[in-house]
Parts: sequence; C-alpha cells; structure tokens
Amino acid sequence: MVLSVCVGASVLSACSFTDNLPFGDGANSAATQDVRRAIPYSVTFQGLDPQEERLLAALRENSTAIRLKDRPTPTKAGLERRAEDDVTRFVRVLRSFGFYDAVVNYDIRDADTPPAEGETELSPEGDAISAKTASNGDNAKTDGDGPETPAKPADEKNQDEQAPDSPALESKAPPKPVVLQYRVDMGTPYLLSDAELTVIHPDESSETRSMSDEELKTAKLSIGMRAEADPIILAEQSVLDVFRNQGYPLVKAGKKHVLADTAEKTIRVTYEVITGKKATFGKINIVGAEDVDADFIRGYHSWDTGEVYSPQKVTETRRDLAESNLFNSVIVKPVGQVDDNGEIPIEMRVQERDHRSIGGGLDFSTADGPGANAFWEHRNLFGEGEKLRLKLEGSGLKQGASASFRKPQFLRRKQALVAESEATSYTTDAYEGELANAFTGIEREFWENWSATYGVTLEYSDLTGADSPNEEFYLGGLRGVLRHDNTDNPLDPTTGNRMELTISPYMSLAGAQTQFTSVSLDGSQYYAFDDKGYYVLAGRGRIGSIFGDERSSLPSNKRFYSGGGGSVRGYEYQTVGPLNEDGDPVGGRSVIEAGLELRARITDSIGLVPFVEGGNVYEAVKPKDFTLMWATGLGVRYYTAIGPVRFDFAVPMDKRENIDDDYQIYLSLGQAF
Repeated sequence: MVLSVCVGASVLSACSFTDNLPFGDGANSAATQDVRRAIPYSVTFQGLDPQEERLLAALRENSTAIRLKDRPTPTKAGLERRAEDDVTRFVRVLRSFGFYDAVVNYDIRDADTPPAEGETELSPEGDAISAKTASNGDNAKTDGDGPETPAKPADEKNQDEQAPDSPALESKAPPKPVVLQYRVDMGTPYLLSDAELTVIHPDESSETRSMSDEELKTAKLSIGMRAEADPIILAEQSVLDVFRNQGYPLVKAGKKHVLADTAEKTIRVTYEVITGKKATFGKINIVGAEDVDADFIRGYHSWDTGEVYSPQKVTETRRDLAESNLFNSVIVKPVGQVDDNGEIPIEMRVQERDHRSIGGGLDFSTADGPGANAFWEHRNLFGEGEKLRLKLEGSGLKQGASASFRKPQFLRRKQALVAESEATSYTTDAYEGELANAFTGIEREFWENWSATYGVTLEYSDLTGADSPNEEFYLGGLRGVLRHDNTDNPLDPTTGNRMELTISPYMSLAGAQTQFTSVSLDGSQYYAFDDKGYYVLAGRGRIGSIFGDERSSLPSNKRFYSGGGGSVRGYEYQTVGPLNEDGDPVGGRSVIEAGLELRARITDSIGLVPFVEGGNVYEAVKPKDFTLMWATGLGVRYYTAIGPVRFDFAVPMDKRENIDDDYQIYLSLGQAF
C-alpha cells in the first residue's frame, strides 16, 4: 500500500524518502518511537479581538499545530514546520473573515518564560489564548474570482518527525515544554462597498448594474457589511434564485469578480449571471409510477397551462406529492432545454411506498378501564390515492366499528371527497344504547394551513339518558368545519397553533322531534423555549353552545359534556358539569374548558409535564357564570419514533364528596392535546 501511494504521488511530485518516510540511518525511527524525546508545547494567540469568537474558532479548526498537539514533534524544526503551515492557513482564514491586510508571525519560547504583559486567557478549553491590541499590517490587493476560503488541515505527514540533534539523544532528561505563540496583526476589516450584476442575455448581449435593494435582501447582503467570504459566496446562489423566480429555469453563474481597494479598505463584488431563455411550464413526464396512476400524479401540478416557470410552484407541487403519503421519495424538476415554443419539460420522479398498513393501540384510565383499537388501511384503493380505513375499538365505555373513505384531487386540485360512518354501543354514566351515523362531504384546502369540510350527515340513536326517556331519534343535518393547523408534529407539537370551528344544524326526520344547531370552537397554542423543542408551553381552550330546543329535548349524545382524559383530567369521564340526583351527568347546552401544560424533557427520551386544567358545562345556551372546576397533575412522557407515550396522574381541586375520586390515571399514545 505504501509503495503504491508513493508511486502514484511521483506522477505529480518527487517522492522524498529521506524527508518524509522513516527510511535511512534509523535515527529518525528511533526518535519517533521514543515518546519521551518529544517536545511538549502549548499554543497561544496574541493580537486577536476577544469579540471575534467565530474567527478564533476557525483559526483553531484550521491549525495543524493545535490538531497535532497530542502528538508533539521530537525537534524544534518539526514544530516550526507546523507553525509555518499554520501561518499560511491563518492568513487564508483571516482573509475569509474580511481581514485582507492581516499579517501572522510566530515565535517559540520556553514555557518558563512569563507571558507578555497584558496577555489575557480567552478560552479555558484546550490551549491558552491571549489577546493584545491589534495593529495594522501591510496592505494587500486582491483581484480574482472571489474571497479566499480556508483549507482544512491536511492529515499529519512524517515530515514533522526529523532525527533529533545528537545532544538530544545523549541527554537523559526529557525536553522542556515550549509555547508556540502566533502574533496576529488583524489590520482593518474590509467592508462591502458595492455588489453588481453582469447579466448575460440569450442573445449574448450584457449589462452591468448595481444590485437592487430587493436583490440584496434576497442575497442576504448589505452595503457596508464586513466583506466575509461565506456570505459573498453563498449570495451567488440567491442571486440565481432571483432570476429563476423571474422565469429563467436554466440560469447559471458565470465568473465572479472581487476587487479590493486597499486605500479605502473596501471590497466590490460583481456576479456574472447567464440567464438562458425565459420559459413557461411545458410537458410533464412521470417517472417511477407503478400502482399509482400517472395522470393522477400529474394532476398535482400547481401551475396553470402556459404559466411562466416558477420554482415556488415546483416546490409546492413536490410538497403536495410528498404529503399524499403515497411515496417514499418525490423529485420535481425542470429537465432538458427550453423548446422553440418557450416551454421547458418538467419531470416528476417518484418512488412508491407500501400502500397497505395495519395497526392498533392501547389506552387505560382508572375511570374507563382498559381500551384497545385496531385498524386496516389502504391508501391507493383504486389507483388514484383513494384511502379506505376500517377500525374496531372497544373499552368499558363504548364498543364499535367505523369506516372512512377519502378520494383526493376530487374534481379539482386540493379538494377531496370524504365519507365516514360508524356503529357504536355506549355504556356511560350519561347515557347508554346504540348509535349509527354517516357523513358525506367535501374537504377543501385554501390559503396556507387552512382547510374546510362541509357536507350532509344522517344519524340514528336509541339512547337512554340520565334525564331523558328511551327515545329513538332520526336526525338529518349539515356539518361545516373550519380548521387551521400550522404545528410541526401531529402527535407532539412544539410550535404553532391549531383551531377548529364546527357548526352543525340538525332536525328530526322521524321519531322524537327536535331541532337545534351546535357550535363549538377548539384551539391550542404551542411555544418552544429552545430550538430543540425540549421545553414547550402548551395551552388549549374550548367553548361551545347549542341553539334551539331545551336540554331535555336534545338527544343525550348531542349535549356537551366535560371531564376525562381528553378534556379535564382528574375527573371521571363526562362528570364535570350538572348531575342528577343519582350523581349521573345530564350534559348541557354550553361548555367552557381551559388547560395549560409545561412539557420539559429531562433526557432525550424522558419528559415531565406538570399541568392544570379547568372546565364546566352549563344548562343554558349561555353560561350564567364562568366558574370552572379545576384539576392539576403531573405527567411522564416516554418519547418514541412514532410519538410520546403518555402517563398522567391528576387530582381534582374541586372534589365533590361521594362523586369524585381522589385521583385519576391515564395511559395512552400522544400528547393530551
């Protein structure tokens, strides 16, 4: 391996065995093996501004001497070679930070020699860092393709391991430690005086102009900023994005010119942009479709026929396809050249995922006992993303089956046909009996993060309520739901908010007579105190009213109830609010709920959640007062890849004798809200 590397390297440069490899008289090899002969050293910097933390970190990262400090050289000459290599690297780093006149020198002194007066340690980690007032160095002029960026340190070479002088070999005492001190004269930082564009059109004509304020903002540049390399280099791609947004899909960068004015200490940068032809969206080619219909995939495009090319439209289409839950990967991009009609073809390349899944879950509470559910789902039933979900669930409160169907892209983009039905048997303190319902409607997305669902619902119920006789209701009605959701995670949100407004008018079609309209508003807000979302303040609220018939004329299941794991933890299910003489909940025509949690992770997988919640249900359509029944508690969260496992312990603060238990326990998947 060593031979092959050396031979390959000899093509580019001479391979010196004497200087670089431990071949020869054997002295170098012996010195390398005798660790006690290595010269220990520390590294300091003098002349750096203590406020330049990023610069200091970059210097340390690019320093060969610092990187190899734990493998010191046996000779001072080896240390000098490391220092000389660092000087070259440091000048590049300083120039990349806008210090084009910077000068770096070094010296090596015995560690016993006291540091220069005024030196101050800047970093307790690793090497001592010292600072002195910087002074101006000689001017330097730069005119090239762009600011220099520092190169990373190369791997250690054997050039540091030179044979020590004979006196060092004869001496039995270990070498004394030394200090490698870099003296940095930063000079005056150069500022960006102007940013220009040289635009080369398809006919090869060109124009040069200063960038507009909007273009500077997009490129994250500002006149007068320090002329650092990274912002200037990264701005080039942002400049290209400006032209892509104007309909030039094949725009590319030409040469970049950077000119330094050493007298004024300024930098002027000129970006060359080769626009290519302006284009409109053309033919859409589908690649990778198997079970999903290609025309259905093509229908996800967010642009109109003949519309000028827009990268935002491409991004929106890619996002919508990815959120369809049909594909493992999605790529949407222009391909080929702009044709004679001024159109550019678009390629949608997809990789399909498995479209069938089964699953289930378990939950438990002291009031409800254990519960379980299982489901089967097909997300591409007829080849155009139709989703059918069948579900079974059972607990001490209810047992039943449900089905839901959703056909996306129904008649138009971002619109779906939805249908759902259920048949459930209830056994609660509020009511017991049978219920069956069905709903068919349209789900429509509009604006960003907003959607609405509206349609027709039918319902049959045969329930015995706590304050109503056993009556059969045949209801027909409408359902309208307005939603807003910009949270970052459905099971464990850390930022954003949710809102859902539901309006449902009902009237009797047969059986017992009733007519009413139910209105409710639910909302939640999430605020993260840190970037990782390990500390989150979460709050929720709910209000609702039923207009129309009196409470006694309403079906038991259509009244408002509160209490339990999904509303006010600490009280049994549905028991917050008015009760009859037997202590059973009778529900009401209005409801208020509020809750607050502090979600704090103590490790990556374990979190604690103190919470407080309150709520009440009222007989009238408007609450007579705003007195709430409060509860508090502490939760534990175990965070998994599919969401947090929730364990909550809650106690009622307004406990009622012979009605409320001392505490309630809840176990389920996902946050409480």
